Formats: sequence, C-alpha cells, structure tokens
Amino acid sequence: MLTPLIRLLSYLVPITRTVQSEVSGPLEVTWRKGHKVLDTRHANYSYGSLQQVLRYGLLFVKPRQASHTLLLGLGGGSVVATLRKELGYEGQITALELDPVVIRLADAEFGVRPDAQLDIVCADAFDWIRTAPASQFGLVIVDLFVDLHLPAGLQTADFWQHVRRVLYPSGYVLFNTLSEVPLYVGNDELPTYLAGAGFSVQDLEVERLNQLLILQKL
Repeated sequence: MLTPLIRLLSYLVPITRTVQSEVSGPLEVTWRKGHKVLDTRHANYSYGSLQQVLRYGLLFVKPRQASHTLLLGLGGGSVVATLRKELGYEGQITALELDPVVIRLADAEFGVRPDAQLDIVCADAFDWIRTAPASQFGLVIVDLFVDLHLPAGLQTADFWQHVRRVLYPSGYVLFNTLSEVPLYVGNDELPTYLAGAGFSVQDLEVERLNQLLILQKL
C-alpha cells in the first residue's frame, strides 16, 4: 500500500533508503519522479543515467543475434531489463556481481532474480572468467565499477585475452568506462592494445564522464 504513495510523493521530493555494503559502501535506493534508481555515493548503478548510456551502446552490438550474453557487473539489473523489455532479447544471460548486497537489492527492489534464462553468479569477474568455457557468448557487457572506481584488472592483458576467448567468432563486447581516466595495458592505451589483440574497436564518448568501447572479435 505504501508504494503508490511513495511514488506519488517522489514527484515532489526524492525519497531515499540507504543500505550499507562492505563492497560498494553506502547504496542508495531512491524514488525520484515516479521511478526507482540504485546509486552509490557518487555514481548511478542502475535505472538512471547508466541505463541510458548502456541502452545507447546496445544499439551497436546486435544483442538479439547473441544466443548467450555475459554481463560482468549486474548492479540493480537495469541492463537485463533493457535487453528483455525494450530490445526483445530472449537468449540466455549469465550475470556476474561481486557484491551480495547488490544482488539482494536487484531482487527485492527491482524484481531481477534468477530464472530459466538468467543465471546470477556472486563472484569476482576477473577470477570467474579465467575458467569460463571458450566460445560460449555472443555478447559480453563489461560494466565493472565500485562507486566511480574502475578495477585494476581492467588494465591487464589476462582479462582481455579471456574476454576474447569466451566470445564466439564475430561476437561483441560493450565496455562502459570513464572518459577522464585513460586505461592502459602495459605501455599502450587500452583501445590501441585491443586493436592489436584481435578486436575491431569503436570508441564512443557518450557524455562528460562515460565512454563506451564497442569491440568485435576478429
């Protein structure tokens, strides 16, 4: 009974509930103008600007052609919602999320939970991908943030070699990163490294902070 009232009141003032997480720090579930979002202290995790950024990126990676999608970074599940409800995706999704509190919020607050087409795994993506089967995924979405910080593993050749290994031929990668924080693998900026590591690379600057790399396995 409270939800319709909270939704109505949120048009007047945001209504926030804070949940503590050892991994992500304070997580904020906020009703704002009739919609619910998941934020950290400094960043949107799901259903706000992040969903808009990834929705745009999905236009370039032909998700409906992928029978199996790997999502590295579930958050509140807004990518799952975009794939299924907006793009009509009916394939399998395997979603990795490091933070068990985030997984619980995805379920309780946003209705994103495991089902016949969605497998949610609480694990470190950098460890998990090393043992994932080869050539299993047609699309890998990399959205690995802790607040506004990018994990150091994104700057390792090992990670990107395994990303390429788990893709089937001509599969795509959608990588959400920060335009103000250049990433390097060794001495090469990440796009340069990836272009020499068996990917075609398209670089999209979406807004002031976010940048998307669209990769295709060659």
